[in-house]
Amino acid sequence: MADLYLDPQPMRVLQELEVNTSRRSIWEAVDGALDLLASDPGHRAARRKRFSNGLWCMVVPTDQDLWAILWEPHPQLPADVAIRCLGPATFAL
Repeated sequence: MADLYLDPQPMRVLQELEVNTSRRSIWEAVDGALDLLASDPGHRAARRKRFSNGLWCMVVPTDQDLWAILWEPHPQLPADVAIRCLGPATFAL
């Protein structure tokens, strides 16, 4: 099981989703995707798109829209995951 290290932006977004009851379904979908990522960073769902800078994009469908988790193996802890960005995935449509 990998540990997840969130940069400040994804940490803020996740905290905002968790307390905003009108976005609860998005939080639940993102939280489930993060659980999958922690349990198996090599899972196909976590590695559907790779950018030229080395970041992976995990697209998370919600009942409102698509969200994206941009991540990479942690630079100092390669068995762990660094979450670099979290937000709506308008580019993934």
